Amino acid sequence: MIKVKTDRYGLECVENKFLKLPNVQKYEVVKRTEDGFVASVEMDNGYEFLLNACVVNQVFPSTVMQLIEKQSMEQGMRILVSPYVSERTAAICEQNEMGYFDYAGNCWFVGHSIYLSEKGNKNPRPKEYKAAAIFERSSVVSSLILRELFVDVTRVWKLKYLAEKVDCSIGQVSKVMNFLQENAWAEKTKDGYMLREPEALLYEWSRIYGKKEASAYALYSLDNVSILEKKLKFLKKDMGIESYLTGFSGGVRYAPVIRYNKVHMYLAPEDIQEAIAYLEMKEVSSGSNVVIFPLENDSYIKDSRKIEESLVVSPVQIYLDCMQLKGRGEEMAEAVLMKEIIK
Repeated sequence: MIKVKTDRYGLECVENKFLKLPNVQKYEVVKRTEDGFVASVEMDNGYEFLLNACVVNQVFPSTVMQLIEKQSMEQGMRILVSPYVSERTAAICEQNEMGYFDYAGNCWFVGHSIYLSEKGNKNPRPKEYKAAAIFERSSVVSSLILRELFVDVTRVWKLKYLAEKVDCSIGQVSKVMNFLQENAWAEKTKDGYMLREPEALLYEWSRIYGKKEASAYALYSLDNVSILEKKLKFLKKDMGIESYLTGFSGGVRYAPVIRYNKVHMYLAPEDIQEAIAYLEMKEVSSGSNVVIFPLENDSYIKDSRKIEESLVVSPVQIYLDCMQLKGRGEEMAEAVLMKEIIK
C-alpha cells in the first residue's frame, strides 16, 4: 500500500464535509497515525464516534480490498482519503460500506444517522491518473495477453505460459498482470494468476477501447444483408480476399438475439478498395448499411472462428465492437458475454 504524509488537503477534505452537516456539533482530529489520522465526531444529541482515516497518495481497488479485510469497528469507522478515487474504487467502497473522500470534494459516507454523497467533481490533478494504456486500441501486446486470459476465465495462468502463447517477454506479461492485480481484476495464488470479476474487467476494457473511434469505411450496398453476406464467400473464392464479420452480423452467429440491417466486417487495408469495387458498394456520409474496419493488426482476429461458412471474430472482439454500437449494441454484447465468455 502506498502511503502519503497526511497534508492539509487530506485533513480538510473530510473536516469540511462533516462540519457542514447540521446534526454534527463538533469535529476534531485527535491523533495522527502511521497511515492517516483519527478524528472524533460529536453529534447534536451528544453521541460521539471515531473516524479512522487511511490516507493514500494513489489508491487502487486492491488497496481498498486490503482495508476492508482489516476493518475493525474497535478502531473506529474506517474511511479512505486520497487525492483521486476512481469510479471502480468508489463502487467497491460503497458495496462494502467504507466511506471515501477525495481532494476534489467527491465523497460517500453512511453511518450514525449521517449520509454523505457527492460525485462528479472534476479532479484538480487528472494528468496524474491517466486511463490504463493496456486497454487502448494501440496496445497490441497487452491486447493479446488479455484475449488469452479470456479464452478461459476460470483458469489459473502462469506468466511463462502466457509469454510463450503470446510470443512476448515475461516482463510484459508481468506488467499487465500487476496492473490487473492492483485493480482487483486478478489475484495471485500459489499456482499462478486468475481473473476475478471478468465481467467488470471486460466492461472497463470496452469503455477505454471505445474512447478513440476506430477508423472505418461507411458504405452503401443495394443488396440486402443476406445477399451481401453470401457475396463475401465469393469475394474469398474469386479475389482471395478474407473478410471477418463483427458487430451485429458477427454477434448473431454466437447469440441470435436481435435482427440487424447493417454488416460490420474487418478487411486487410490493402484489400478494401478492391473489395468495395467487387461488391459494388459506394462510400457515403450517411445512411450506410455496410461498415468496413481496416485490419490494422492481427489482435482483432485472434481466435476468430468459422461459423456457417463465414469467418467471425472472437466473442471478445464482438463484445468490444458491439459495445461501441448504438441501438442494441450493448444487448448484443451482453448476450455474447454470457453465452460464450462467462461460461
